Amino acid sequence: MKIPFFRNTLTNYVSMFVRLVQGILVTRWLISHLGEAQYGLWVMLWSFFSYALLLDLGFGVAAQKVTATELYKRDIEKYNHTISSIFLSHVSLALLILPLTFVGMYYIRELFHLPADATDEYIYFCREALLLSGLAATIVFPLGVFPEILVGLQKLYLRNYIIIISKIVELAGVICIFALGWGLFKLLFFVMLVMGTTQLAMLISVWKSIPGFRIRLAFDKDVFKSIFHFSSAVYIISIGRMVWERGMFLLISIFCGLVPVGIFQLGSRIPFLIQQIALPYVENISPISALLHSRKRKMHLAQILIRSIRWVNFFAAGATVMVMIYAPRIILLLFNVDNAEAAFICRLMVLFVYFLLVCRIIPEKFLTMAEEHKFLAKVQSFESIFFIVISIAGLLITPYELIVVGAMILTKLIGTVGFVLPHLIKRSGIKFRIFVLYSLFEPVLLALSIGMICYWQYYFLRGQIHEFFLLVLAGISGILIYFPALYYMMFDHAEKIRAQKIIGKFTAKLRRA
Repeated sequence: MKIPFFRNTLTNYVSMFVRLVQGILVTRWLISHLGEAQYGLWVMLWSFFSYALLLDLGFGVAAQKVTATELYKRDIEKYNHTISSIFLSHVSLALLILPLTFVGMYYIRELFHLPADATDEYIYFCREALLLSGLAATIVFPLGVFPEILVGLQKLYLRNYIIIISKIVELAGVICIFALGWGLFKLLFFVMLVMGTTQLAMLISVWKSIPGFRIRLAFDKDVFKSIFHFSSAVYIISIGRMVWERGMFLLISIFCGLVPVGIFQLGSRIPFLIQQIALPYVENISPISALLHSRKRKMHLAQILIRSIRWVNFFAAGATVMVMIYAPRIILLLFNVDNAEAAFICRLMVLFVYFLLVCRIIPEKFLTMAEEHKFLAKVQSFESIFFIVISIAGLLITPYELIVVGAMILTKLIGTVGFVLPHLIKRSGIKFRIFVLYSLFEPVLLALSIGMICYWQYYFLRGQIHEFFLLVLAGISGILIYFPALYYMMFDHAEKIRAQKIIGKFTAKLRRA
């Protein structure tokens, strides 16, 4: 099976860019046309919709894994039974959303913290909006299995095409709704309709991609038990990840107050943005790992893992060095804030995110698909408990936000270096020396050399030119060194020939123009 790695990654980035731009534009228009109160209602409705996704219980990843191992080629009937059991499990869990929605409607005043003088008409409107959101979640939630199947098929590009089209349609629809003077309720109905249509398009794509695919209204207990062992471990991993991702803000808020939360949010936004930019490439690892592991192609899989970590390291190391040098200037330029503590947190968090990208995220995706989900669930559970305990203990002594950051870094360092990385090397057959030199050391060496040049520019030019031009100069300097280095250090012979042809065609067009 030929894996469309480049197309998947490229469309991942295009999809991310479209969603980012669309989200910014829609947010601006929502605030402008709806006002702060109704925009707050919109945010709350989407928050409840997002929490409904917690009912997935890891079944989506299970569907991805079953598909990636190509069971549909070996035994289409067994595959249909497996996906049908997952789908019916989603349907059963989705039915829990409705009673929760009715409870929320009853306690709408407390849930949305409505003012005492809120009119009956406005309260009724909020209840209708919540009901519509709950009904949409009930209908759309079970269809969430089909995007995961497309990922398992190595057809992320199909999923991305559908998402890109749906986001453009949604953007056009929002413009029309506001131009016609319609309100929140019709906007919510339209957006939910687009979401449902998007998921149905995913279903049609799966149907066309897998000959003989059928959803049967039959629940197989034996199949469900085998799936649940995997999905429950995946769910524990995702909950553990959520504990530290959201727990940091909650702990800082409880023990330190809202101002430190704002400072921490300000300092962590850029590092987490770097993580989000790297994830579209990393998403390819899960289905590839499941496929090659099922075929017992251990050597090929080890090569892909080493090369993938090396690619991510090239990007992450360069971005980390730049942020370490220019953190105060980046924060000042983007957020118009000059805060030394936020800059320090930014530098600390970018090192943490770099460590996660290079040493944790890819190994975790591989081990999940290589039947090591129970091991990862144990590690994640230990990390979550350890993080909460030492964070609270430290905060009781000194209520300072850096206690939480330090606890998180220490926790992930112990879990990754002590457990995850040794297990990765053992299970994948990666040679430790090659892993350290090829995947870790060389990209860092290149990034540090660029960092020396950028630091020299920063040291001599800060205060003399505007922050924007200082960052542009650093970016240009990094690109001029980084891209040629990537060509010679990362591309194999076939990739170099392909790159030369692309550059040749581009330069030929420029000459003709």
